[in-house]
Amino acid sequence: MHIPEILTEEQTDNAVTLLSNYYTQLGSKGRVRTGARFDTWAGGGDAPDVVNTITADDMLAASFLSVPFEPTAVIGILDERRVDVAALLSKIPFDLDLADLQDGDFEAVLGAGSPAWQLWDILRGNDLDEKEKWGIGPTRASKLMARKRPRLIPIWDSVVQEQTESKGSLTQWKDWYAALTKDGGVLALHLDEIQRRAELPHPVSRLRAMDVVLWMRGRQAV
Repeated sequence: MHIPEILTEEQTDNAVTLLSNYYTQLGSKGRVRTGARFDTWAGGGDAPDVVNTITADDMLAASFLSVPFEPTAVIGILDERRVDVAALLSKIPFDLDLADLQDGDFEAVLGAGSPAWQLWDILRGNDLDEKEKWGIGPTRASKLMARKRPRLIPIWDSVVQEQTESKGSLTQWKDWYAALTKDGGVLALHLDEIQRRAELPHPVSRLRAMDVVLWMRGRQAV
C-alpha cells in the first residue's frame, strides 16, 4: 500500500484544512455535508446501547456517505441475519484502535476466519446464492462496519483505492495495520495531530480522519 503524500508531515497544513472543511464548511443550503453526520447520527454506531447490533440508524448513517441500501439488504441485515450479526459484533472489540492492535493478535481480531471477517462475509452476502445477494459490495460493507467499529475498521471505496494504490479490499485491513504501526506508529500519531489542529466540532477516530482527508484530496484531483 502506498501512503499518499497528503498524509505526510510536509502536507500537514493541507490535510488539516481538508479535514476541517469536511466537518465545518457550509454548502449551498447552509448545512454541512451529510457525511459530517455519519459519525454522530443517533448517538453513534458504537454507543453502549447499540454497540453490538446493526440498527436502522446505522444503515441510514451509512447512506449519508452516498451508499443507499436495497430493501432486501435492510430486511436481511436488520431482521433475517440480526442474531448472527449481533453474535459476531459482540466478539469484535469496540474500544480498540487498529494502530494499537498487537502483532500477535491481528489474525484473531481481523484475520481470515475472525468474527470481523465473518461479519464482512455476512454483509457481503457471500453465503447466499448469486440471485439472492443484497447488492452490498466492499464499499457499503466497510461503511457499515466502520460505523460499528470506527476505531478498528477502515472505510474502503474507489477513492481510497486510487489514493493508496491498494491491491483490493481483501487486503485493506492488514495493509492499513502495517502502515499505521510502521516506525513506531508515526502515521497514527500524525493523524492525531491533524485532527487536533483541525479543531473539529466533535472527535472522530483516526481511521475516520484518515478516510476524510483521502476522500477530500481525491475529490480535488477529479
